[in-house]
Amino acid sequence: MDKAAIEKELKLLISGKLQLIKKQSGASLEKMAEEVGLEYASFYNIYKGLNLPRLVTLFQISRRYHLPVEFWFKKAEALAGREEAGLRRKPAESELVQLFNELDPGAKKVLKKMLKGYLRQRRA
Repeated sequence: MDKAAIEKELKLLISGKLQLIKKQSGASLEKMAEEVGLEYASFYNIYKGLNLPRLVTLFQISRRYHLPVEFWFKKAEALAGREEAGLRRKPAESELVQLFNELDPGAKKVLKKMLKGYLRQRRA
């Protein structure tokens, strides 16, 4: 396979994955671009399969949507349950996970303790 054919296949594969992420997360293209620090036009061109993203962009998207980096290079039918589960998250769940991940370790510990207490009280 020549370089141009490989590049075309990668563009289609990554574009398809971005479309799947958008559909499952409910995020707009504008929101997705903002979250990974790209100009809308640049993100749109990647989303439409016109350009390949830089590796740092793939890492940023992977981190934001809690996906392993290898997700980008698997064929769609080879997705493991973990990735599919991550993509099926509702927008509110994704936002909560993102906010939690932005907390410092001490705040994470306090929040987990609060939530566990809340759930114990609610079950009683």
